[in-house]
Amino acid sequence: MNLPRNLQAGLISLILVIVIGTLGFMMVGDLNLSDAAYLTIVTITTLGFAFLAEPLDGKEQLWLVIVLIAGMGAAIYTFTAFVEYGFETVIGSDYRRLRRMRREVRIITDHVIVCGYGRVGSMAAARLTAGGVPVVVIESRPLPLQEAIDAGLPVVEGDATRDEVLLEAGLARARSIIASVEGSSDNLVITLSAKAIRSDISVTARAIDAETEKKLTLAGADAVVTPELVGGARMAALATQPGLAEFIETVVHDSANEFRIKRFIVGDRSEVVGKSLTELHLRRDSGAMVIGVTGEGEPMRINPDPAQPFRAGDAVYGIGTEVQLDRLEHILEAG
Repeated sequence: MNLPRNLQAGLISLILVIVIGTLGFMMVGDLNLSDAAYLTIVTITTLGFAFLAEPLDGKEQLWLVIVLIAGMGAAIYTFTAFVEYGFETVIGSDYRRLRRMRREVRIITDHVIVCGYGRVGSMAAARLTAGGVPVVVIESRPLPLQEAIDAGLPVVEGDATRDEVLLEAGLARARSIIASVEGSSDNLVITLSAKAIRSDISVTARAIDAETEKKLTLAGADAVVTPELVGGARMAALATQPGLAEFIETVVHDSANEFRIKRFIVGDRSEVVGKSLTELHLRRDSGAMVIGVTGEGEPMRINPDPAQPFRAGDAVYGIGTEVQLDRLEHILEAG
């Protein structure tokens, strides 16, 4: 069994104090080995000196004080290290993992905060981690919290509607937040709180019906998902257009497929501003294909007009491999 370094150091220092103290009492007090060892131990443990036949002289008293100070210090240090080791052993690996994850949360950046590790939240977290996106989970319920820990995800235990919990999860450094707790009112509060702290943070919220979806949108959510409606639409697509549904599922969700769809924002000083798809030859230069463009407050233009020029702030949607999309991002966003 490998003992922690601090416990090893404490035990070694305690043994050294006993050995050196024993030798010292043998030299200055003219005691035999057993009496010197016993005197050293009772000095460290402060059990008393009733066994001494006569009082100690000056040298013996000085050495006793030295042994007492050194021994008590070593004993307290060893006892503290032993209690800590015993506590961690009793609590088990979860305690150590929680400590490690707290350290990870303090330094993690450009991550997605998933509020609620239920059916929706756990699936979103799994998709994100599979895609290489760092995730921090906020959960207050013991069972889902343990499931997130077992999945190896950094977790923050607490109520995601509270500002201090969002900040502890690294909201100031996060790229996005997913509000997927059970209660719609809580998702509404999370959205409002996140936007109040960071107006530029992207918030994706879970709704249970169309009315809640409207409220979340008004609260500032950048995207609102109603799992029941999405599931119903997908089932309808599978029933009427199974080939199309399979294609969308493969491109958007299949982690084994190399193609992805990604959204970009045209930079203010990007070279594409004022130029059209016909002039830019983005397909040739990046390998990715532009499948949609939208401006602020405008509807999505699928299969956009190749003669219409790009404007700063336009959202552009491209499809391709990671390398191709990285090239397209550089062209569109570089200033």
